[in-house]
Amino acid sequence: MRTSLWLTLLLVLTAMSLSAEISADDPGWKGFSVRFVVTIEPGRLHPPFGEAVIDAGVGNVNAVRRFVDDSGHHRTFGYELKLEPSADGATAQIRIEPLRDAQRAVRNGWTSFGLPSDLPKYPVIPNLRAGDTVAIDLLVNPTTGQKLVDYLTLERGPAPDRVHDFSLNDILISIDHPRISINGKLLESTAHYQGGAAGRVAWIYLAGQGAYIFSLYPNQKLGFQKNGMISANTMTFREGASEFRVECSQPVVPGEGPYNLYVVHKPDWPAGSNPVGVGGAGDAEPLLGKH
Repeated sequence: MRTSLWLTLLLVLTAMSLSAEISADDPGWKGFSVRFVVTIEPGRLHPPFGEAVIDAGVGNVNAVRRFVDDSGHHRTFGYELKLEPSADGATAQIRIEPLRDAQRAVRNGWTSFGLPSDLPKYPVIPNLRAGDTVAIDLLVNPTTGQKLVDYLTLERGPAPDRVHDFSLNDILISIDHPRISINGKLLESTAHYQGGAAGRVAWIYLAGQGAYIFSLYPNQKLGFQKNGMISANTMTFREGASEFRVECSQPVVPGEGPYNLYVVHKPDWPAGSNPVGVGGAGDAEPLLGKH
């Protein structure tokens, strides 16, 4: 049974890949940032989703909450990361701790599958310098020795190969506190939804319908079709005879608009424990299982 479960996990994790990078806007980080990449070992296969959330509600802005969803088994792994730079800013200590309020992740839509699972251990890693990488075990299979591992790389400022001129590809779609109506009727599951996400592509998951993935650009190869528009805080699109209206707490994209919206519907999106979810990504291929 365990072998079967892990084989299923491996098959699911081959579908998509994602890395994330985050830093706090607080002087306490002294210019450091942390890049996250999750893998299965052996095999170094990437999981479908992951996000890190700066959460001022923890008590210190330099505390970050990290979540990784395992869509194959409908579970989420989560932990709290604290970065403590040395007095001279040359090194930093990373402290991994349990989530102080795991229910907060559910309330804010940071997890797709309910309460995050605990980690096997919560280490403290001192004397890290920019460029150092540490491994955090999310899950260990005692039978096979395989691990789901989160790699954390300490960085300072943007790497030179990521510095570039601003382009249209840098515009993000932001879905924040969405209120969703279908044919003019508000979905009760979104009436008090507190989550939000942003990316060059973004998605909304609705229980019983799957996910709708949004882009500002046409891409017929990936299945994106012009199917709606964005104007100020609102997105509208259609699915069959139904008209969807998504009203957000802030502008969906910068500029006056209105703009064309391109949509892919994924009815087979893995179901979560929550009736609604949102997310964002840097590109559409991983979300659609394309490489």
